[in-house]
This record gives sequence, C-alpha cells and structure tokens, in this order.
Amino acid sequence: MRRLAPSLIAAFGIALLAACSGGGYGFNSGGTSNPQTPTSILFENGSASVNDFFLDPTGNAPVLVSAVAIKGSGSGSVVVPDATFTWAAVYAPAGTAYLKGASPNGSGTCGAPPSPAFPINSLLQQGPGGAGYPLYSGVFTQLLAQPPPGSGPVGTYPTYTGQAQAIFVGVPMTPAAATPFAPTAIIAPAVGANYCIRVVATHTVSGVIGSTVVVVSQAP
Repeated sequence: MRRLAPSLIAAFGIALLAACSGGGYGFNSGGTSNPQTPTSILFENGSASVNDFFLDPTGNAPVLVSAVAIKGSGSGSVVVPDATFTWAAVYAPAGTAYLKGASPNGSGTCGAPPSPAFPINSLLQQGPGGAGYPLYSGVFTQLLAQPPPGSGPVGTYPTYTGQAQAIFVGVPMTPAAATPFAPTAIIAPAVGANYCIRVVATHTVSGVIGSTVVVVSQAP
C-alpha cells in the first residue's frame, strides 16, 4: 500500500480519488441519527493511507475494503450511520483504468482477466462463519457459504448474501472440478502483469450501489 499521513485535507483528497477510480466519493463531516438514502459510497482500506487497493498474489494477507455511506457532497456531507452492505465481485475488463496513490502516484491500467474466468470466491470475513478458504492459514473464511454453482465452476459467480460494513478481498482460487468446488490453487497474474477485481457494495436499506477496483499484482 502507498502510505500518506492522515488529515482532514488528505481524507478529502482520498474521497475524490475514489470517485475517479470507480469507487465511492464524498467527504464525511459528521453523523446523523436519521436513516437516510446515501448519495454515494466511499471505500477505505482502513490503514490511514491513500485508498487504493493492491493485492499481492504472493502475500500472506487479503486487503481490507470498508464501505461508508455518504449523504450529500462536499463540506456539507454526512455519514449515514449503521450502514451495512451486500457484496459482489466481477473481473474488470482489460484496459480499465485505476488511480495509484503516493510514491509513485498516477494511474494504471488493468490487464486481461484470468482465463478461464473462474468465479471470484475470495470475498472474505475474518474468523469462522463462511465456507473454508485455505489461502490465509485458516484466519479468513468466505463472506458467507453459498451454494455451489448449478452448472459447474466456470462462469457462475457466487451469490454473497452476508451483510457487512467491511470485508477482506483475497486472491481468487481455482475451484475444484466437482461439488462443492472448494478452492484449490491461487489465480495469479503472470510476473509483471496484473488483473483487476471490481468489488461492488450495495447499501442494504436503499439499494444504492458503489464499486471500487482491487488490483492483483506483484508490482502495482
């Protein structure tokens, strides 16, 4: 991750970056006790850094993706309290642009998705509760155990129905050939290449949708 000292000014810049990269946007200036329909969804990585999301396929941890529901825009915007989301993920098409944070900053381009494009089974939660996920030493499980694809492991994406404010995104793994299609080996890009996952959060009360891009690469 690219690091940046946290401040209100930096946070505002982060919010704008997220908007440009396909994530949420807006700036929170306080809470409210009244339920509201969000204007937008902001995504944070939870580590007081620039909110871009890079996932090393050779690493030992997934990346945190936290969603915040925002009502309004600019200095008058507020956080919608107690927001939870349902989550989904698809591979971003080749050529999708994403922004990088500090050192260096700029932009990058997503490479071609894996082929075959096995289902993304790597939206995770910390601790038990979902289907087993062997990549991260048993510390993380799938966001929610979902039924196996009815037509086999290729081309059918998991239906995640668990509700959460924050999830972890890991490297997708090749499913086994037979039910229950348990994960087997990681789906890694070629050395020096990348592929991208578009992570989608849907506000459970209003249905407002936001998305952000997670880049799977050894050198983002």
